Amino acid sequence: MRTKLGSINRLVAVILALVWGAAGVAGLVIAYVFGHWVAAVAAIFAFWYALLWVWVVVHAGLLTWGEIATPWRAR
Repeated sequence: MRTKLGSINRLVAVILALVWGAAGVAGLVIAYVFGHWVAAVAAIFAFWYALLWVWVVVHAGLLTWGEIATPWRAR
């Protein structure tokens, strides 16, 4: 059974998605400017995490571990 998130929790999820998205952009900029490939890998993971938080906002429910690993198979 999935618990539905209220408006405050969805607002927090939006803020987290924005922060992780900004971290991804910053990581890509650092990777481009300084040529650090590790920053690019970290940026990709930050974007993935931001997309997971966007999924939480859109569906108003928390993800299970299976949905985190394969969100395209989620209901």
